[in-house]
Amino acid sequence: MKTQMWTYMFVLFFTLQSKCSACEWLGQYRRISRDSLTLLKEMGENYPDIRVPFPGQLYNWIDNAKVEDQVKFLVLTLEHIIRIMDAREDMNAAQWNLKTVDRFLSNLNRQSSELKECVARYHHPSHKESYEIKIKRHFRKLKKILKKKEYSAQAWELIRRAVRHHLQRMDIIASNATSSLKV
Repeated sequence: MKTQMWTYMFVLFFTLQSKCSACEWLGQYRRISRDSLTLLKEMGENYPDIRVPFPGQLYNWIDNAKVEDQVKFLVLTLEHIIRIMDAREDMNAAQWNLKTVDRFLSNLNRQSSELKECVARYHHPSHKESYEIKIKRHFRKLKKILKKKEYSAQAWELIRRAVRHHLQRMDIIASNATSSLKV
C-alpha cells in the first residue's frame, strides 16, 4: 500500500513537473508580446478609431479556463494571426515596412512554436473545443472584411487594430496561466 502511494505521488509529481518545465517559456511570453505590440505599432500610423469585431465573451471565458485550454487558445490564436498577417501579396495597399512585418511574424512564430511544445504535454481531446470553432469564425469574419474592402489600406488598418486587441488580451491570458503554473 505504501509503495503504491509513493509510486502515485512520484508519477503525479513527475507529471506536474514535466508540464511546468515544458511551459517555463510562458514566463517569457510577455516580453516577446511587448516586442510584437511595438512592431505592430511601427507598421502604421495611429490605429483607426473604428470598431472591429472582437470575441470579448470568448476571451472572458478563456480568462477563467484551465491552464491547458488557455495555452491551447494562445497557440490557436497566434496561428490565426500569423495566417492573416502573412498575406504579403495582398498587403501592398497597406504600405507597411515589410521588414517590420517580417520581424513581427518572426516574433509570433517563435511564441507559437514555444507554446506548441507546452501544449504537447497536455492531453488532447478527441473533439474540437468550442473556443476553437469560435476563434476560427472570428478570423473568418476578419478575412471577409479584408476581401470586402478589397485589401485596401483601411482594411489592413482594421486588421492591425484587431490584432493589437488580440495581442493585448492574450498577454493577460499568458499572465494568468503563468500565475496558475506557479501555484
